[in-house]
Formats: sequence, C-alpha cells, structure tokens
Amino acid sequence: MKKKLLIKDVANMAGVSTATISRFLNGKYQSMSETTRQKIASTIESIGYQPNNIARSLRRQESKTIAVIMADIFNPYSMDVLRGIEEYCSQEGYKIFICDAKNSGVRERNYIEEMVNRGVDGFILNTTGENDLFIKGISLEHPVVLIGRKIKNSNISSVAADNAQGVKLALEHLLNTHCSRVSYLTPTPGNVSPRIERVDTFERFAALSAYSHIAFECIQFDIVDREHVTKALETLTPRSSPNHTIITGNGLLSLYVVQAAKALSKRIPEDFSLIGFDETEWSEILKNPLTVVAQPTYDIGCSAAKKIITTLRKENESNEERITLLPFSLIVRETA
Repeated sequence: MKKKLLIKDVANMAGVSTATISRFLNGKYQSMSETTRQKIASTIESIGYQPNNIARSLRRQESKTIAVIMADIFNPYSMDVLRGIEEYCSQEGYKIFICDAKNSGVRERNYIEEMVNRGVDGFILNTTGENDLFIKGISLEHPVVLIGRKIKNSNISSVAADNAQGVKLALEHLLNTHCSRVSYLTPTPGNVSPRIERVDTFERFAALSAYSHIAFECIQFDIVDREHVTKALETLTPRSSPNHTIITGNGLLSLYVVQAAKALSKRIPEDFSLIGFDETEWSEILKNPLTVVAQPTYDIGCSAAKKIITTLRKENESNEERITLLPFSLIVRETA
C-alpha cells in the first residue's frame, strides 16, 4: 500500500520548512520569494500531494458562505452566471460574497486573501489568468471551482462552455451563406483559456478544405475599448462587402463593433455581417437583431454552485466529473 504523503514530506522534497509549506497552502506568500513559491508548486504537482480532507474539515468551522470572484462583473457574461450561482446557493442555505477583480490580478489575489481570512467555506472563481500558481495553492486547502476559465496542469474542478463547439457552430453557419472572408476579433488571449481555445479552433478550421474559399484572419486587442475597435473596423471595412463576416469574441466587443459601425456609417448586415459570442440583453432589440453564439450562462452558474456545495458536503466522496463542459447554442437573427 502506497504511503500517504504528509506535509513534512513535501517540505523535505522542496527543501523548505513545514511552516513554509503551510503558509503556501494557505496563500500567505508575503515573505516568500517567487523562486520558493515556484519550487513548492512544482514539487506538489510532481508528487500529486493532496491535503488530508478530514483534518482540513476539522480545522475549518463551516460558515455557510462561498466567495464568488469574477474577473469582470460588468461583462455581460457575468450577470447571468451570478444569478445562477446565487439562486442555487440560496436554495441550499449558502450565502455568497461577490467580488469584482476588474480584470486585475492584484485585486483578485487581495480578494482571495481577504475571503480566506473571513473564513469562507470555498471559492467560485472566474479568474483573471494572472494568479494560477496562487490559486493552485489555495485549492489545496480550500474547495475551489473555476467558471469559464480553466488553469493548466491542475486538478481544480471547473464548469465552462465548450468553446471549440461554439466556434464550430459559428463557422458552420457561414458555410450556408455567401461568406468569402471572416475576421475574428478577440482580446489578446494571454493566459485566459476560453480565448486560447477559441483562437486555436478558429485557426484549425481555417486549414480545412471545406473552408478554402474563405479568407480567415484573427485580430487581437491588447486594449479593448471603443476607440481601438473603431480604428480596427475602419481598417477592416474600407468598403461595403456583405460577404465579409466579423465574429466577436465576447459581448463587450460586439457592443463596440455595433457602436463603431454607427460612427463610421456602416450598416449591418449590408456592409458586413456580424456574429457575436455571448447573448446580451440588447442583442435582440437592435434595429437588426444580432446573431449570437450563446453560452448557457445561467446553467454554468448553477452547475458551479452545485459542484462546490457537493464538494463541501461530501468532500472527495463526490462522483461528479472534475470538468463540466456545457454546449453553446446558435441564435440566428438578422446580422448574419
């Protein structure tokens, strides 16, 4: 029978004290160098160390609270996700703390540390992508479920939409049109898994023979705002081309493209077609309602809440799959 690893074994392998390992597991990195953090994280991953769940639950008094930290609470994606989380948690007797990281890794980390100090039972995180190592450490001592965005090389549970399937829906729809050119607009992917997955799928489809009659291009934005999108649209659409389709990577980009088109006296779909990722409240009330690839945002929120509450109640007795992928749906309206 394989001997269960203890915290002192991890400390010996990493060449640090047990106190340092304990601080790492509890996210207390203030007096710890980046080199030490990396060494501990790689040691934990290489040996597959998992804390003692029974001891952990005995140390932690249940508070019936869950921290929900969103990368950007005002992104159209976030509101419906939060509604699903709140409604499920409420019916199960849990209260939630909602925190907005404003796409800042520093704010995200500060909120996590604050919520640890408040004694929350667990975390639901839509990460900024800037604190993967930190979140891996937190997940060893506190239940964590990721929504939308995954962390590479981790065993952290997650709930997300199937991004490859979403891109496939949009591009297969174009085969039924006269599209000869498609431009995909996205924030720079960085370390954000949905963006990476969508760009990878877009580029993979570009190489398929079925799409050889369509010119593919991917436009990435380091700064996503109305000014930068307007400049890009001006370059992309110098003249009317109804066979040109723009696909936007999120609801905010969709909004900026619609605003930019108006500012440039461009008409949708007469001058170019438009498909947006994510359904929004305004999508169907435009003069020409927006065709969208819609995430099941409410269901993502409910599924994440269910997953973490199941973990809290049963620890690792849960038989649920670690990764839950939910399908997109294509809502065809007038813009494409």
